[in-house]
Amino acid sequence: MADPLPTTIGRYVVESLVGIGGMGQIFKAHDPDIRRPVAIKLISTRLMSGADSDEYIRRFRREAQAAARCAHPNIVAVYDFALHEGQPFMAMEFVYGVSLRQALDAAPVMAVPDAIRIMLQVLDALSSAHELGVIHQDIKPANIMLTPDMRVKVADFGISRFVNTEVTSISSSMGTPNYMSPEQCHGGAVDGRSDIFSAGATLFEMVAGARAFPGHNLADVSHRIRFERLPLLPAAVRAAAPRLQLVLERAMEKQPEDRFSTGPEMAAALQQVLASFGRGDATGDQGERTHVSPIGTPTGSAAPPPPDSQNVARSDAGSGRRLSESQIDPDTLRALEDKLTGYIGPIARVLVRTTAGRSRSVSDLCAQLALTVADPAERERFRRDVNSLIRPSALSPGEPGGSRDRLSERELERVQEALAHYVGPIARVLVRRATADATSVEALWLSLANHIESPVERSAFLGQRHR
Repeated sequence: MADPLPTTIGRYVVESLVGIGGMGQIFKAHDPDIRRPVAIKLISTRLMSGADSDEYIRRFRREAQAAARCAHPNIVAVYDFALHEGQPFMAMEFVYGVSLRQALDAAPVMAVPDAIRIMLQVLDALSSAHELGVIHQDIKPANIMLTPDMRVKVADFGISRFVNTEVTSISSSMGTPNYMSPEQCHGGAVDGRSDIFSAGATLFEMVAGARAFPGHNLADVSHRIRFERLPLLPAAVRAAAPRLQLVLERAMEKQPEDRFSTGPEMAAALQQVLASFGRGDATGDQGERTHVSPIGTPTGSAAPPPPDSQNVARSDAGSGRRLSESQIDPDTLRALEDKLTGYIGPIARVLVRTTAGRSRSVSDLCAQLALTVADPAERERFRRDVNSLIRPSALSPGEPGGSRDRLSERELERVQEALAHYVGPIARVLVRRATADATSVEALWLSLANHIESPVERSAFLGQRHR
């Protein structure tokens, strides 16, 4: 039988119970002095010994005081901290809306522009808190509230480390840490870059419809976070927002020093993704919303690469080995960075270095980088600019120099037929020109995809590569 609702908590008049978690209970209440609604988080310490409880309350009070300093439009405001029958509670801003967790449970995949706009607000909140020395340590969909007009309110700043390590360890109700950083998983020191990792994991789920690192239990998830590479986003998302995968990979690097160092740095990269989304429309209202099916990966198994030709990590027979950054002539990398910077700005260096590790040849690398240039005319100019960098000496070790060694007549007929569906009779000319430069079947398909303006159609074209 459930315990009856308390009539009051402190001076606050309790109206209803709105949630129960490992930390205790959450109530909607009314402040009779200021006449406003509040959310009350009543933290249970009943299972602690007296000494442990006293120390916990002292530490929790300090964190609550720090959280109260985080005054920001995207942070749930902390109004008060006190004790109710020996149990600590916090009075906080009551947010009318739903959590991001509830939103994703109802509709697992968000349009890319909508997801980025939400994450930009989260990063703004994180930046403000980090400047005050407050690290959230539990950024996840359940702690991100959304108002009806899609304003973000991040909850539990600064208090999550106590909720998750001390109260929940006693109540045994801690969930799997799908959004924790690698350093959190092994109990290391954390700073603001840990929140950056968690923000990346949250954004990945918003646009992919699945968690980046699923698993059956704490040990399974922790191992994946620490040692496994971030899975690829669904093909339709990568086609519509080619740079997003690279932004997420940097945000979720295993070592903190390899990530974005601050929230504004990650936000700037996401702004570039948003500005280039679709056909040059930064609002995302171009009519091609990026709603895709969730990743069909069973819980507890490694996420398989999507079956399309953008997955350059695939081991197709005869497709060649992946290059590492060190196998590419440094002068070639610098030249690519210089050329790409003229089209997309300073993020070019990150894109070139990250993409190089997933490419089988310089030709393959150039084809992938071209997809990051939003404007079709500029994309074609970029391809012409980098043609001089694609030469036999830059091929991966052991790769034949002639493209005809790899491209059978049947394959050329197949790609021409697929391309003609989108560009018409000119497909024959485009295939002939691309064949002269392509060093593999993958590079050929990627190169030809640049001639298809619609992200949805481009993705459909690439999807025919392995059919």
